Amino acid sequence: MSTQKTPRPVNQKSVYNSFASVYEKLMNEEIPVDKAEAACNALNGMNRSYALEIKRAELEKTPTIRILELKTFEEADLEAAKS
Repeated sequence: MSTQKTPRPVNQKSVYNSFASVYEKLMNEEIPVDKAEAACNALNGMNRSYALEIKRAELEKTPTIRILELKTFEEADLEAAKS
């Protein structure tokens, strides 16, 4: 069994390259369809986050978008958000 780790996509360019890699492996029958679908679903989540950040910037009329890959996680009071 290989101990090589798969690189994690960290920006839009690497997300695109990951889609291309999944497609290539699928076409070469190196991975099963269900695994390719699961990988693409995860990558789609990353793309949705990016698209929502662009939409946020447009709605707030800000000239720049935040670089989500560099943003630190902030804690939120979930109980306060529910009320």
